[in-house]
Amino acid sequence: MKKFIAFILFLAVAVIVVPWLHPAKADQVNVYQDNQLVKSVVFKIGVSEYVVNGQTPGVKMDVAPFIQNDRTFVPVRFLGNALGVNNSNITWDNATQTATLKGAKATLNMTIGKAEVVSNGVTKAIDVSPMLVDPGRTMLPARFVAEGLGYQVDWDEATHTVICWPAGEPKPDVSAAVNYLVSKVTQSNPQGKPDIIVALDNLLGVSGHKSGSEWAYSLSNEEKNSNRDKSSFSYCANSNNGKILIGVDWAQILPDIRNVQLDLSPIEKVLNWRFPDQPAQVQEIMDYAWQVAEKTRSSDGLERLPLKYFNVGGHEVAVHSMGLSFVIVNISN
Repeated sequence: MKKFIAFILFLAVAVIVVPWLHPAKADQVNVYQDNQLVKSVVFKIGVSEYVVNGQTPGVKMDVAPFIQNDRTFVPVRFLGNALGVNNSNITWDNATQTATLKGAKATLNMTIGKAEVVSNGVTKAIDVSPMLVDPGRTMLPARFVAEGLGYQVDWDEATHTVICWPAGEPKPDVSAAVNYLVSKVTQSNPQGKPDIIVALDNLLGVSGHKSGSEWAYSLSNEEKNSNRDKSSFSYCANSNNGKILIGVDWAQILPDIRNVQLDLSPIEKVLNWRFPDQPAQVQEIMDYAWQVAEKTRSSDGLERLPLKYFNVGGHEVAVHSMGLSFVIVNISN
């Protein structure tokens, strides 16, 4: 009996002091923001605010998160800050178009147009790449950054929210934060715009309006005519099938368009946003778009280059000119 009791006491001590006798436990990562432990972060699509540790009001952002290729993109500085990386540890190399985040667990590098994340020098392929949006903001895929910095990530389809919490901990109750951000949608998006329209408006710095089954934006004739020496742009998008049309136009009253200053940057922004992993094909489309626009302008609209189709990642992109448009680009779903 004494031997049995001694054996039990030995096991009790061993469990305390011998690590391999303990049950396995996931690595827990403690991440801090302003010396406060970050237990949860919540982002919502289309809302330019995020919530840390359920504390409201949340932190304001100058660009709202959006969905592209089924991934949520968040501006790099705010994403890093939310996940405990202060501004001194977030850098941007303009020459290489690379963002670097130095977190407690890893240093991440992500480059515009490259579908990869480099963590502590090790490159991992991902299914999307970082992108630039107006006004010169670097947008990073939230999941890959959060996971690289030691977080678990969950997506709630019903509320279109991204929830992050430290790896190794149980998922926290973030219902209050989610409800707060959902309430913001009505305030910031009173028309109930679909995600694709919110993203286009943020990208182009405009506000589209519902037009039948579609959403559209264009300057009024009065606005065009008051600035008739410069081109304007318009867009039309179908939120149901994802089709986008964007064109560069001239004022209706102009008797001669040959001196109008062309600006095709809105088209290029939409193409880069829609196809962030296809810079060469975007450039090919833009080259032809400029040819079409220049031909229309130089001939005073009397001659137009033929309609041309491009295939980009399984999507059909048509480039042509008609009506009061120097050039129109149609992007299929």
